[in-house]
Amino acid sequence: MSEEATRPDPPPPPRRPVPALQCYLAYVTALLGGAGAWWFILDRSLIEDPFWIGFAVTCVSTLIVWVFSIANDNSSIYDPYWVIAPPLLALGLKATAGGGLLGPWSGRQIAVVACLWLWALRYHTMYSWAGWRTGLVHEDWRYEAMRSAPVPYWLNSLLGMHYFPTVLVYFAFAPGALVLAVDPSTAPRFGIWDVLGVSGAVTAVAIEFFADEQLRKYRETGAYEAGGTIRHGLWKYSRHPNYFGEVLFWFSLIPFAIPGGFLQSQPALVLSGPIAMGIFFRFSSWLMDVRSLERRPQYGRVVEEVSAMLPWFPKRSGPL
Repeated sequence: MSEEATRPDPPPPPRRPVPALQCYLAYVTALLGGAGAWWFILDRSLIEDPFWIGFAVTCVSTLIVWVFSIANDNSSIYDPYWVIAPPLLALGLKATAGGGLLGPWSGRQIAVVACLWLWALRYHTMYSWAGWRTGLVHEDWRYEAMRSAPVPYWLNSLLGMHYFPTVLVYFAFAPGALVLAVDPSTAPRFGIWDVLGVSGAVTAVAIEFFADEQLRKYRETGAYEAGGTIRHGLWKYSRHPNYFGEVLFWFSLIPFAIPGGFLQSQPALVLSGPIAMGIFFRFSSWLMDVRSLERRPQYGRVVEEVSAMLPWFPKRSGPL
């Protein structure tokens, strides 16, 4: 009998139920709290730079969501935040320092906001969060694993499960944020760099869409739950094409920052977030590989033959 056949099934994850009402309440409170923080900062002139105002606001909103996570003993309440925040922060930055929401918009500002909303809508239409519909039952397996860390759960949840992704996403959003926080009358005209940014963003969202759709259809066959591995479509060329699409999206915001001179004047701010996002998803892909190697008998061959993230032609070690 093979090792795979004798390996015991993993225990079921602990139940950590959260009613849908609590999920809605968390995000309504976070939205109102963030709006209040934005008004307070502007009214008292506590921070002058719009970029850092947005950063302070998203930290306040994250803190509110964390309070609900701790109160309900389930950090997965945070799961949709990193997708909800950027499009709303983009509108806040435009309203604060970009000539107002009802004022003139530059073509570049329209393009950045449109790309962010396209990215967010793709996620929310393909992954209807259970928290909105039925509430939560379990916590994400990665969060469950972090509960065993030698630090208090509340601190690990605050820093590792809430603030780390909030900060990561905000700085990945930095190239677009800088574009939105300027007077459109002073911005250079829409040009080739903006076309490159839009093309990259649309391509990235398309890659995520098709990768997720191919995986969804594969799951419907029951093969995935039975320990199988998907080896067709985009998954033939990358073990994690959805992660590649996510990284590509954030890098596609960099060209928008070039015409206004932000890449030249603030290169660390423009580049650090997208690069950090790439490192984060490469690490995440490694974690997923480790988990799949434990659960999927043939996944070792996938690791040998298929590129980790960047799509590339697969190696052939023998007949499939």
